[in-house]
Amino acid sequence: MNHVPETGWVTYLADEIPESLKIEYENHLYSCDKCLSAYMGAMEKEESSLDIEGFDIAGPVMDSISRLKGGYVEEDKQLRKGKSLRTITRHYLIAAGFTILLMAGGVFQSFTEYVDSIEPKSVKESQSFTDGIIDKTFNWMVSIEKKNKEGFRNE
Repeated sequence: MNHVPETGWVTYLADEIPESLKIEYENHLYSCDKCLSAYMGAMEKEESSLDIEGFDIAGPVMDSISRLKGGYVEEDKQLRKGKSLRTITRHYLIAAGFTILLMAGGVFQSFTEYVDSIEPKSVKESQSFTDGIIDKTFNWMVSIEKKNKEGFRNE
């Protein structure tokens, strides 16, 4: 499959393409970084357009006009809500799939190994203050015992 342009992803996000093409697009996303970035750009554009629509004053007016004409506003809202839920679910599944792929590929493991490698050695090897005092105390007691044993031998 060739690369999908950003306009293709916009129509995908709007749920305006056939189901077979959706499956092709989704499968292509798993293997193409260029299309993944185009998909992310389309999502950002859709998100910004939703923010603008959130301040839509014409919504209640259009609902009133639709009621006067005998339209079914509630059914339209339910249909839009269902499509939105399907789209959100699809995006979640895509994100979960990428997460599983990254985990299987060991990307997260390599991140932890990298952090361990750049962590200062002094932090790893440093001893707590209490452990240091305990070690010094035991060393002092051992040296006293040695002196006592040597004193008994010399007498």
